[in-house]
Amino acid sequence: MALLTIPLLAAGCVQPAGGADPEGGAASPAPAASAPSGVAERGERGGPRGAELAVDGVRTHAVANDTVELATSSLSGDPGEAGRSTTVEWTPRFTVAFASARRDGDDLAFRARAEYLHDEGSYVVHSQDFTVLVPNGADGGAEGGFAAAFDAYTAGTAEELATLTPDEPTAEFTVTIAGVPEEDAGERYADGTSGRYVQYETPEEVWGHTTAPPQDYVPGRLCYIEGDTWHDVPLFEYTDVPCG
Repeated sequence: MALLTIPLLAAGCVQPAGGADPEGGAASPAPAASAPSGVAERGERGGPRGAELAVDGVRTHAVANDTVELATSSLSGDPGEAGRSTTVEWTPRFTVAFASARRDGDDLAFRARAEYLHDEGSYVVHSQDFTVLVPNGADGGAEGGFAAAFDAYTAGTAEELATLTPDEPTAEFTVTIAGVPEEDAGERYADGTSGRYVQYETPEEVWGHTTAPPQDYVPGRLCYIEGDTWHDVPLFEYTDVPCG
Protein backbone atom coordinates (compact mmCIF):
# COMPACT_ATOMS: atom_id res chain seq x y z
CA MET A 1 0.00 0.00 0.00
CA ALA A 2 1.26 3.47 -0.88
CA LEU A 3 1.29 6.25 1.70
CA LEU A 4 0.69 9.86 0.79
CA THR A 5 0.13 12.86 3.01
CA ILE A 6 -3.06 14.87 2.60
CA PRO A 7 -1.37 18.02 1.19
CA LEU A 8 0.31 16.06 -1.59
CA LEU A 9 -2.90 14.22 -2.40
CA ALA A 10 -4.82 17.44 -2.77
CA ALA A 11 -2.17 18.83 -5.08
CA GLY A 12 -2.57 15.85 -7.43
CA CYS A 13 -6.34 15.99 -7.73
CA VAL A 14 -6.73 18.89 -10.14
CA GLN A 15 -7.94 18.06 -13.64
CA PRO A 16 -5.73 19.47 -16.42
CA ALA A 17 -6.52 23.08 -17.35
CA GLY A 18 -9.31 23.08 -14.79
CA GLY A 19 -11.56 20.93 -16.96
CA ALA A 20 -13.58 17.76 -16.46
CA ASP A 21 -13.32 14.39 -18.15
CA PRO A 22 -15.65 13.72 -21.11
CA GLU A 23 -18.96 11.98 -21.19
CA GLY A 24 -19.93 9.48 -23.87
CA GLY A 25 -23.28 8.42 -25.26
CA ALA A 26 -24.58 4.94 -24.40
CA ALA A 27 -24.35 3.49 -27.91
CA SER A 28 -23.33 6.23 -30.30
CA PRO A 29 -20.05 6.65 -32.18
CA ALA A 30 -20.55 10.41 -32.38
CA PRO A 31 -18.42 12.80 -30.30
CA ALA A 32 -19.92 13.36 -26.86
CA ALA A 33 -20.25 16.37 -24.60
CA SER A 34 -18.19 16.86 -21.46
CA ALA A 35 -19.44 15.69 -18.07
CA PRO A 36 -19.01 18.26 -15.29
CA SER A 37 -18.57 15.50 -12.72
CA GLY A 38 -15.55 14.06 -14.55
CA VAL A 39 -17.27 10.65 -14.64
CA ALA A 40 -19.00 9.33 -17.74
CA GLU A 41 -22.79 9.13 -17.45
CA ARG A 42 -23.72 6.64 -20.12
CA GLY A 43 -26.27 4.21 -18.72
CA GLU A 44 -25.20 0.73 -17.66
CA ARG A 45 -21.60 0.53 -16.50
CA GLY A 46 -19.17 -1.87 -14.88
CA GLY A 47 -17.44 -1.71 -11.50
CA PRO A 48 -17.45 -3.56 -8.17
CA ARG A 49 -20.36 -5.78 -7.19
CA GLY A 50 -21.08 -7.12 -3.71
CA ALA A 51 -18.70 -7.09 -0.75
CA GLU A 52 -18.32 -4.32 1.81
CA LEU A 53 -15.34 -2.01 1.79
CA ALA A 54 -14.67 1.27 3.58
CA VAL A 55 -13.66 3.79 0.91
CA ASP A 56 -12.64 7.39 1.61
CA GLY A 57 -11.23 8.13 -1.84
CA VAL A 58 -10.57 6.71 -5.30
CA ARG A 59 -7.54 7.12 -7.55
CA THR A 60 -7.56 5.84 -11.13
CA HIS A 61 -4.40 6.59 -13.08
CA ALA A 62 -1.69 5.18 -15.32
CA VAL A 63 0.94 3.12 -13.51
CA ALA A 64 2.70 1.99 -16.71
CA ASN A 65 2.45 3.03 -20.35
CA ASP A 66 -0.07 0.21 -20.94
CA THR A 67 -1.78 -0.08 -17.53
CA VAL A 68 -4.44 1.84 -15.62
CA GLU A 69 -4.95 1.08 -11.92
CA LEU A 70 -7.95 1.81 -9.72
CA ALA A 71 -7.05 2.10 -6.04
CA THR A 72 -9.08 3.02 -2.96
CA SER A 73 -7.95 4.87 0.16
CA SER A 74 -8.72 4.87 3.84
CA LEU A 75 -7.61 7.51 6.31
CA SER A 76 -5.32 6.78 9.25
CA GLY A 77 -3.68 8.84 11.95
CA ASP A 78 -5.10 11.58 14.13
CA PRO A 79 -4.82 15.05 12.56
CA GLY A 80 -5.74 16.63 15.90
CA GLU A 81 -2.78 15.16 17.73
CA ALA A 82 0.33 17.37 17.82
CA GLY A 83 3.22 16.09 15.75
CA ARG A 84 1.11 13.72 13.63
CA SER A 85 -0.48 14.10 10.20
CA THR A 86 -3.31 12.24 8.57
CA THR A 87 -2.08 9.93 5.81
CA VAL A 88 -3.84 8.31 2.92
CA GLU A 89 -3.26 4.60 2.36
CA TRP A 90 -3.82 3.51 -1.24
CA THR A 91 -4.66 -0.11 -2.01
CA PRO A 92 -4.90 -1.31 -5.64
CA ARG A 93 -8.26 -2.97 -6.39
CA PHE A 94 -8.40 -3.30 -10.19
CA THR A 95 -6.08 -2.95 -13.18
CA VAL A 96 -6.52 -3.03 -16.94
CA ALA A 97 -3.48 -3.55 -19.17
CA PHE A 98 -3.77 -2.91 -22.91
CA ALA A 99 -2.06 -5.08 -25.52
CA SER A 100 -3.03 -3.55 -28.88
CA ALA A 101 -5.24 -0.99 -30.63
CA ARG A 102 -6.14 -2.44 -34.02
CA ARG A 103 -8.22 -0.63 -36.61
CA ASP A 104 -11.27 -2.43 -37.98
CA GLY A 105 -12.72 -0.18 -40.66
CA ASP A 106 -14.17 2.87 -38.92
CA ASP A 107 -13.76 1.28 -35.49
CA LEU A 108 -10.86 0.72 -33.15
CA ALA A 109 -10.56 -2.58 -31.24
CA PHE A 110 -8.56 -2.54 -28.00
CA ARG A 111 -7.33 -5.88 -26.68
CA ALA A 112 -6.66 -5.85 -22.95
CA ARG A 113 -6.31 -7.89 -19.76
CA ALA A 114 -8.17 -6.98 -16.57
CA GLU A 115 -7.32 -8.09 -13.04
CA TYR A 116 -9.35 -7.84 -9.83
CA LEU A 117 -7.21 -7.36 -6.72
CA HIS A 118 -9.78 -7.45 -3.91
CA ASP A 119 -10.53 -10.67 -2.03
CA GLU A 120 -14.34 -10.31 -1.88
CA GLY A 121 -17.21 -9.66 -4.26
CA SER A 122 -16.69 -9.26 -7.99
CA TYR A 123 -15.81 -6.64 -10.60
CA VAL A 124 -17.57 -6.18 -13.94
CA VAL A 125 -15.78 -4.84 -17.01
CA HIS A 126 -18.28 -3.16 -19.38
CA SER A 127 -17.86 -1.79 -22.89
CA GLN A 128 -19.17 1.60 -21.73
CA ASP A 129 -16.25 1.88 -19.28
CA PHE A 130 -13.95 2.99 -22.11
CA THR A 131 -13.56 6.20 -24.12
CA VAL A 132 -11.23 7.25 -26.92
CA LEU A 133 -10.24 10.94 -26.90
CA VAL A 134 -9.20 12.55 -30.19
CA PRO A 135 -7.84 16.13 -30.32
CA ASN A 136 -10.22 18.41 -32.21
CA GLY A 137 -7.92 21.42 -32.59
CA ALA A 138 -9.96 23.58 -30.23
CA ASP A 139 -8.36 25.66 -27.52
CA GLY A 140 -9.90 24.45 -24.26
CA GLY A 141 -8.98 27.67 -22.48
CA ALA A 142 -9.85 28.40 -18.89
CA GLU A 143 -13.57 27.64 -19.34
CA GLY A 144 -13.59 24.61 -21.62
CA GLY A 145 -10.58 22.91 -20.05
CA PHE A 146 -9.18 19.57 -21.13
CA ALA A 147 -12.46 18.07 -22.36
CA ALA A 148 -13.19 20.91 -24.79
CA ALA A 149 -10.04 20.12 -26.78
CA PHE A 150 -11.09 16.52 -27.52
CA ASP A 151 -13.87 14.61 -29.23
CA ALA A 152 -14.95 11.54 -27.25
CA TYR A 153 -15.85 8.18 -28.81
CA THR A 154 -17.43 5.19 -27.06
CA ALA A 155 -18.32 1.58 -27.81
CA GLY A 156 -21.09 1.08 -30.33
CA THR A 157 -22.46 -1.90 -28.37
CA ALA A 158 -23.28 -1.84 -24.65
CA GLU A 159 -22.25 -5.19 -23.18
CA GLU A 160 -20.49 -6.80 -20.25
CA LEU A 161 -17.02 -7.88 -21.32
CA ALA A 162 -15.88 -9.81 -18.23
CA THR A 163 -16.81 -10.56 -14.62
CA LEU A 164 -13.84 -10.96 -12.29
CA THR A 165 -13.91 -12.73 -8.92
CA PRO A 166 -11.32 -13.69 -6.28
CA ASP A 167 -11.40 -17.24 -7.71
CA GLU A 168 -11.05 -16.03 -11.31
CA PRO A 169 -9.44 -12.62 -10.94
CA THR A 170 -8.15 -12.11 -14.49
CA ALA A 171 -9.70 -12.05 -17.95
CA GLU A 172 -8.71 -10.99 -21.45
CA PHE A 173 -11.24 -9.02 -23.49
CA THR A 174 -11.64 -6.80 -26.53
CA VAL A 175 -13.59 -3.55 -26.52
CA THR A 176 -14.45 -1.94 -29.86
CA ILE A 177 -14.80 1.83 -29.94
CA ALA A 178 -17.02 3.01 -32.79
CA GLY A 179 -16.33 5.66 -35.40
CA VAL A 180 -12.81 6.69 -34.37
CA PRO A 181 -11.37 8.72 -37.27
CA GLU A 182 -8.17 7.47 -38.84
CA GLU A 183 -4.95 9.16 -37.86
CA ASP A 184 -3.24 11.64 -40.14
CA ALA A 185 0.51 11.23 -40.48
CA GLY A 186 0.87 14.90 -39.63
CA GLU A 187 -0.59 14.28 -36.16
CA ARG A 188 2.37 12.24 -34.97
CA TYR A 189 4.84 13.62 -32.44
CA ALA A 190 8.51 12.68 -32.43
CA ASP A 191 7.83 9.80 -29.99
CA GLY A 192 5.22 8.30 -32.32
CA THR A 193 2.15 9.32 -30.33
CA SER A 194 -0.57 11.58 -31.70
CA GLY A 195 -2.09 13.09 -28.57
CA ARG A 196 -4.92 10.52 -28.63
CA TYR A 197 -5.95 8.71 -25.45
CA VAL A 198 -7.86 5.64 -24.37
CA GLN A 199 -9.52 6.26 -21.02
CA TYR A 200 -10.97 3.91 -18.41
CA GLU A 201 -13.95 5.67 -16.86
CA THR A 202 -14.03 5.28 -13.08
CA PRO A 203 -17.38 3.89 -11.85
CA GLU A 204 -19.76 6.52 -10.50
CA GLU A 205 -19.95 4.52 -7.26
CA VAL A 206 -17.14 2.41 -5.79
CA TRP A 207 -18.25 0.26 -2.85
CA GLY A 208 -20.74 2.89 -1.73
CA HIS A 209 -18.37 5.82 -2.29
CA THR A 210 -19.67 8.32 -4.85
CA THR A 211 -16.81 9.36 -7.12
CA ALA A 212 -16.39 13.13 -7.11
CA PRO A 213 -13.40 14.78 -8.81
CA PRO A 214 -11.25 16.62 -7.97
CA GLN A 215 -11.34 15.02 -4.51
CA ASP A 216 -11.07 11.69 -6.33
CA TYR A 217 -8.26 11.62 -8.88
CA VAL A 218 -9.70 9.80 -11.88
CA PRO A 219 -8.12 10.64 -15.25
CA GLY A 220 -7.44 6.93 -15.96
CA ARG A 221 -6.02 7.56 -19.41
CA LEU A 222 -3.18 6.27 -21.60
CA CYS A 223 -1.70 7.29 -24.92
CA TYR A 224 -2.23 4.72 -27.64
CA ILE A 225 -0.74 4.13 -31.08
CA GLU A 226 -2.69 2.05 -33.58
CA GLY A 227 -1.09 -1.31 -34.27
CA ASP A 228 -0.83 -5.00 -33.41
CA THR A 229 1.28 -4.35 -30.30
CA TRP A 230 1.37 -1.68 -27.60
CA HIS A 231 3.88 1.14 -27.77
CA ASP A 232 6.97 1.56 -25.58
CA VAL A 233 6.73 5.33 -25.01
CA PRO A 234 7.46 6.10 -21.33
CA LEU A 235 4.94 7.89 -19.13
CA PHE A 236 5.25 11.53 -18.21
CA GLU A 237 5.64 12.24 -14.50
CA TYR A 238 2.08 13.57 -14.21
CA THR A 239 -0.22 10.95 -15.70
CA ASP A 240 -3.31 13.11 -16.21
CA VAL A 241 -1.49 13.85 -19.49
CA PRO A 242 0.53 10.62 -19.78
CA CYS A 243 2.60 11.32 -22.91
CA GLY A 244 2.66 13.13 -26.23
